[in-house]
This record gives sequence, structure tokens and C-alpha cells, in this order.
Amino acid sequence: MEISRHDWAGMTCGCRRSAEHIPRDFLRSLDGPPPEDLGEGWADNHAVVQSNLMRPAVATACMVMAALAAGVPDEHRHQLMWVLHALVHGEQDDIAEACLDVVRGGTWILYEEICSGRSIEAASYAYEMLELFPEEDARLKSVQRVARENLSYDLR
Repeated sequence: MEISRHDWAGMTCGCRRSAEHIPRDFLRSLDGPPPEDLGEGWADNHAVVQSNLMRPAVATACMVMAALAAGVPDEHRHQLMWVLHALVHGEQDDIAEACLDVVRGGTWILYEEICSGRSIEAASYAYEMLELFPEEDARLKSVQRVARENLSYDLR
């Protein structure tokens, strides 16, 4: 449903084609093993090129958050958190802020990632995104105390 809300064909991708291939490639990627390079094949060099956000960045953030909410194979969560992290930290402040607003709507998904213990890398990306929300400071500190073993050493 979330994919169909966006005009992917009307957006130019980082690869200079129509962005309509991004959701198709994303869904296909979830059917196999995660790529060796995070975001390879559907996000990296498409929605984000290095730290430059492309036009489909916000739609991509919406798609990834919806996929995380619906449930994706555990082995893909690290990759998806990396993609969201790249989108909210992009160089184009207005687009990064719009991506951050998308993520703000799903903060409980990020907290669940930290507390789950599935992946230290995914939990650490989730933690770093939650740090961008000043209104979450007190809750995040509490979660950090309880779930510190699920985070990378620099975040404990």
C-alpha cells in the first residue's frame, strides 16, 4: 500500500532513470540474502548517492518504514536501518528533514530494534536516529540503560 502512494515513475532516480525500479528492486531484494554492500541494488546510488539525497528519498523512507512495521526477514533489518540512517543524515537539509519526519512517525519501530537484540549494527543505527529527536531524550536514556548490551560500544 505504501509503495502505491508515491509517483515513482515521475521521480528521477540517482541513476538518472525513472525511480519506478526502486520499489520493485527493494521487494525483490527482500526475497533473497541481503547484499554485501548495504543498500546495494535498490537504495545506494538511487535514493541516496554518497550523502546526496535524490528525489525519491522521502518515498523510499516511507517504503522502508512501512516494511519494517509489516515485518521483514531479520537478516535485512541492518540494511534497512542503514538506508534510513543515510536518508535522515543526507546533505540536503529539507529532504533529510522530510525523511526524519517519516521516521519520527515510527519511533517505536526504532525502540523495538534496540531492545530486540537481533543486530547490534541495526540497533545502533536506530539509536543514532532516535538521538535526532530531542523529545525522546529521557526515554532513549532509559532504553540505553536497559538495552546497552544491544548497542555498539561507543553508544553504551
